[in-house]
Amino acid sequence: MFARGGKSLHFSGTADVWRDWFTEIVGEHGFDHVVLFGCEREIHKIAIEQCATLNIPVLSLEEGYIRPGFVTMEVGGNNWRSPIAGLLPSDKDDEKRRERTRGTNFPSSFGAMATYAFTYFSVRGVFSTLSERKLFHKHKRSLAPEAFYWIKNYYRKFRNLGSNYRTMERLLEHHDKKYYIVPLQVHDDSQLGAAASGWNNQKLILKSIVSFARNAPPTHQLVFKIHPMERGHSQDKQFIRQVGVLNNVSDRIHILDSGSLGLMTRHAAGMVTINSTSGLSALQHGIPLAVLGQAFYRHPALAFCVNKGIELDSFWSSGHVAPVAQRRDYLNWIAQECLHPGDYYAYEGIEVAVNSLLEKLRAVDAAGRVVELPEASNVMPLLAQSQ
Repeated sequence: MFARGGKSLHFSGTADVWRDWFTEIVGEHGFDHVVLFGCEREIHKIAIEQCATLNIPVLSLEEGYIRPGFVTMEVGGNNWRSPIAGLLPSDKDDEKRRERTRGTNFPSSFGAMATYAFTYFSVRGVFSTLSERKLFHKHKRSLAPEAFYWIKNYYRKFRNLGSNYRTMERLLEHHDKKYYIVPLQVHDDSQLGAAASGWNNQKLILKSIVSFARNAPPTHQLVFKIHPMERGHSQDKQFIRQVGVLNNVSDRIHILDSGSLGLMTRHAAGMVTINSTSGLSALQHGIPLAVLGQAFYRHPALAFCVNKGIELDSFWSSGHVAPVAQRRDYLNWIAQECLHPGDYYAYEGIEVAVNSLLEKLRAVDAAGRVVELPEASNVMPLLAQSQ
């Protein structure tokens, strides 16, 4: 849809047809690299598998693990499929990771991202064929309901500005370091597939509230942060309120659908997440972090790793936080190995991202198809500004 000119190929067919078509294209035309956005879609998995047999390196792009100012570029996969998932940095080049260099800041690109998303799903809903829909990473969304949800998203954004501000002000003034924050993810995000270990937003809401009601200090609050992209699609607010009433903690539960997640994290007593990259903000601000799914930063040295839901009961009083130096080195290591300057939606950031991509591809070639990592970047100041 966004390709211009004649330098693009259109594919339509099943997964089996895609496998044969893709293998023939990359094999016959001598491609040096394959670049994907993500790695979880069916077409991505097939492409990665076929490239492995052909010895063609695959570079997977994603939104920056740390935003704004960075995009993610990794060889082989992202998130829980990242080559560094579940690992910690070695002591080698320890001093490098303490250098303080900044990424590039760009104007907020949420509006552009939302517009692209609406356009993409609208065009896809009208013009896609049945065979094409079988390969979609998200279920088909009808045009009229999708338009309604996005209109509702913008309406709720402005309607709730005042209530969100007052809720944040009340929490920061009266419950500083006495509330836990639970950032919800987009319900059909690829990270809520196999990487979620069976968790979804509804299960997270239910388990968090029940466990909080039974085990958290009675002076503490529980705050749910609805993802901005879910504001118009989600019915989670009603569900949160219902579960809160059933567990007699409705007066201690708060809901936000806008505002700075970084600010709220800084003043929180802890965070509970499935595998959101928001967990990095918890690491930066030095608050206890419970991870339920397969996040790339899931490691017992960094977080409270939940394997069974009942284990969350111990989190509210655990207080485990990794030492400052370990958290700093880990975040700088993430930037060093995975992140590059740029933005996929801000106009000024697109050119920067393209140049970063070219540099990354050259580095792969120069290293003999082994990734050559950039210098370390200290991302602590950027995380403090993140939302």
